[in-house]
Amino acid sequence: MAAAEIVDSTQGLLNINMMNIAKLTSTNYLTWSLQVHSLLDGYDLVGYIDGTSAPQEQTIGSTTPPTPNPSYAKWRRQDKLIYSGLLGTLSPAIQPLVSKTKSSAEMWKQISSTYANPSWGHIQQLRLQLKQASKVSERM
Repeated sequence: MAAAEIVDSTQGLLNINMMNIAKLTSTNYLTWSLQVHSLLDGYDLVGYIDGTSAPQEQTIGSTTPPTPNPSYAKWRRQDKLIYSGLLGTLSPAIQPLVSKTKSSAEMWKQISSTYANPSWGHIQQLRLQLKQASKVSERM
């Protein structure tokens, strides 16, 4: 059995400031997702929301008692920091939608499946808003 390397799992965690991200509402998904995705991509953390940064095994080897895997602990902590940041970018009306998600990737998938493919009614609502905005700008 190979010796397990113990790594300081507190090093390298990034707490992302998402204060300047527009709050997600039912009508601004595209802008919100572009802002969040760009920010996380800039920190090389987009894998946490797109699922490409998968967690390591929770334990190392098959010892009794199990030996916790510090790589998993670091991944989980970083994911929770991202999850918390994402949660802060959601309007209060949207937050219940993600209440059962456990990771930032699950939250991202839930939000995108809800808002990325808008319903016909939503499309009609956006068209009406655009039409009204055009009328207002014509008056000015």
